[in-house]
Amino acid sequence: MNFLPGPAQTTAICLSAGLPLLLVCYARIAAIRGAGRRFRMGCLSAIILFVIACIALPGQRQFADVVGGFFLLATAMMLCYILFSLLAWGFTLTLLTALVQVGRPLTSEQWAGAYMQGGDLGTFAHNRLKLLIGAGMVTSADGKLTPTAKGLAVARLVKLVRLSTGLG
Repeated sequence: MNFLPGPAQTTAICLSAGLPLLLVCYARIAAIRGAGRRFRMGCLSAIILFVIACIALPGQRQFADVVGGFFLLATAMMLCYILFSLLAWGFTLTLLTALVQVGRPLTSEQWAGAYMQGGDLGTFAHNRLKLLIGAGMVTSADGKLTPTAKGLAVARLVKLVRLSTGLG
């Protein structure tokens, strides 16, 4: 019995290790705007490279090797997504940084003020709401907020990712 990974799995392992480097390279390209777009392009590039390697590598291809390689690559992408989103969309870390910069215990209101550079919890909530409206995920009509189709899709995707990663 051979426990060594096959050619496709070895390729997937190498691409998995190289995915963070690929993401850093895409971050240097000014024409690619948005962290999400950069991440998707990095993952798509890794998948394309994997497919090319599966076609170009010499020898007979075993179905189990290719499927195993795909799952290895997909797992690496999920791990990178978690780490990348923490770094790229580090809202929670930004809140923590604001608390650390003050250097003393704060109430929730003071913490929001430190994060908003002078606002209160209402200003903080309004700021977050403006982001959702600006992204087209929420609409406001007659003083009431409603998620859009895009907002519902994103919320469902977040729920799926949380379930798949064991976070909820």
